[in-house]
This record gives sequence, structure tokens and C-alpha cells, in this order.
Amino acid sequence: MPSLTASPVPDSGRPPARAGISPRKTVLRGRVPEEGEYFAALAGDSPFPAGTVLPPGAALPRPVPAWYHPTVPPERPIPFDYSVVHADRDLIVADKPHFLPTTTNGRLQRETLQTRLRVDFGEDDIVPLHRLDRLTAGLVICSRNPDTRAAYQRIFLEGSAVKRYRGVVKQPLYVDREIALRMRKPRGTRQVLAASDGTLTSTYVRAAGREVTMWPRTGHTHQLRVLLNHLGHPLLGDDTYPTPCELDLYDFRTPLALLHEAITFIDPLSHSERQFFSSQGLRTTIE
Repeated sequence: MPSLTASPVPDSGRPPARAGISPRKTVLRGRVPEEGEYFAALAGDSPFPAGTVLPPGAALPRPVPAWYHPTVPPERPIPFDYSVVHADRDLIVADKPHFLPTTTNGRLQRETLQTRLRVDFGEDDIVPLHRLDRLTAGLVICSRNPDTRAAYQRIFLEGSAVKRYRGVVKQPLYVDREIALRMRKPRGTRQVLAASDGTLTSTYVRAAGREVTMWPRTGHTHQLRVLLNHLGHPLLGDDTYPTPCELDLYDFRTPLALLHEAITFIDPLSHSERQFFSSQGLRTTIE
């Protein structure tokens, strides 16, 4: 068997991110590919110590779990950047612009909030704790400390954070109540549907005109966009509701008129209330 190369990776075998982009896991069969660099992953039946570099072309006696860095093609820059609202040893609170994905969406890997934060701060462990649509602007809470990450993740898993969004709809809307709606996302589609067999969502909605304030109690994909479309009042700039438009990641002419403008939660470590606010205004055009 060819000699193995020691590698400065954690005991799990997972190598650090490269240019802010996380490695991926695969299972190798037959032989180690000649192209690329593969690191043995931690596995009880693996013949290779976790973290060692697997020699290209080496024969494999059995399927072997391994980590590798994906080949990432060049991407056109997204010409908008985040700002930092707050940073401490555990958290970074970023104010995300419209059009920048929070994490990779399969099409963009370099041009994401997570990748930019990792590169700018020089930290591979920065991970967003919740989702924010590519088209939505506003606050994203990120963990930068693996030792405290689980405690902060529970805030979002349990739905105890109070999030406030503002949006602008196409026609005046008059409502001031909590609205429950079941939603389902069919596989392979962009749209989320309001469906009786879907997951139950809950949102408090307040509007007396075209500007809408919303407090989602749950965290379903496209929850606010689907709800407003269901009410017959889709958001300005929505490229998916009521009718999906052709997807163009580099069409920056019309932002989605939706902003995550405030978040409040009880800090799981200090047990004190924390509040953060976006410095962005609610925009319906990009200048």
C-alpha cells in the first residue's frame, strides 16, 4: 500500500475550509481518484487513520469515507456587501444585502454571506444560525464559536427568537392578527404552496396600507412571501410569487421589498435580553 501523508486536520478527518468554502464528504470505491486531494474521514471500519491524505490511485480494500474540497468555478461578483452590526467571541450579527445568498444555493459558493465572512474574518467556523432568502435583506445571526454553537442554535430550533420583518405589497392590505397557514414545497420546484397537507406555519401580520410588518412564529421556506401571496397581496419585487419568473442571479434591477429589520432573544449564556436592528431602509429600487 502507498505511504500515507499526515495532514494537520482535526481528529474527525474533516479538513478546514478553503477560501471560506467547506469541504464535502463522499465515499470512495475501488481506487482513490488521481485528480484532487482526499482526506480519510473518521469511520470505525476504515483502514486509514482519520485526516490522512489518501494517495492518488491507491487501491481501496473496501468503500472508504473521505473528505475533499470541491472544484469551485469562478463566479461573477455580487456588487453588494454586508455590514457588521455586532461581533463578540460567540456571535457575528451581519446585515445582509439583497441578492447575496446566506449560504451556498448550489449555483453560488464563493459569492455568499458565509464565505465572505469566513474570508474577511479569517475564521472557518463561522456558520449562520438561521436562513434568510437570497432576495431578502437584513439581519443574519452567525455563530463563530463551535463550543457555544449548540446553545445558540437552540434559540432558532425552538423558535424563541422574536423576528420582525417589514415589506411593501402591491396593493393596500388591512390586517392585524395572527394567521396560520399550512405550506408545502414540492420537490424540484421554486414555489412553496399553501396546502392542507403541508407544515403548519404561524405569522402575526399588521398592515394598514401597502407597508406590512410581520412577526413569523415559525421558520418555513418563503413563509412570508407565500403568506402574502395567499392573501392576494404579493410583495413588490417577488420573482416567484404569484408567477415564477426566469431565474437570473445577476439581475439586480428590482429588489424584493422585504427586510429582516429586528431580532430579540434571550442569550443562553448570559440569560440577558439581546436586541439587534438592521441599519438598512426598506428598498423597492436599487440605485
